[in-house]
Amino acid sequence: MIRFTRKSGTPLDLEASQVLRIRKTDPRLDDDLGNTLINAGQTFFVQEESTAVAAAVKAELPSLYRFTHRLGAPVWINVHAAKGPMPLAPNHHVPGLSSALDIGGKRQYVRESPEEVRSAIAAAGGDVQPIPEESLWVQGRETLREILGSLEAWDEELSTLE
Repeated sequence: MIRFTRKSGTPLDLEASQVLRIRKTDPRLDDDLGNTLINAGQTFFVQEESTAVAAAVKAELPSLYRFTHRLGAPVWINVHAAKGPMPLAPNHHVPGLSSALDIGGKRQYVRESPEEVRSAIAAAGGDVQPIPEESLWVQGRETLREILGSLEAWDEELSTLE
């Protein structure tokens, strides 16, 4: 069990194995609720800095892997619980994005290559997928999934052009 501090000053005891994702809070997405967002079944905001939170979690959860958001900020993912690499829909073919993975029922877009995403997931025993093709069929399928609402992204505002 790891102890963090909520903005209110109350403690948050968290089981590392429950963590899906960690990132620094961002004023475009988060109210002033703390310095770090943790997704672990539900969303938690804590006062500790994201690098310290990630280090504490990684000490108990070796499958926590550091990726990079489109805008350059780190995002740590429990790759044992991830599926990928996943294809990019046409509207996510933007500068700074190279690949994606699914975690907690949502898509996380990252700067890292599909090969690096695949390697990280494979090393942790996650759900490894083939390297995505860039065919019109794959892009069309991903666009249709977005239109039908079956594909939700983590931090969508950080994954598309501003």
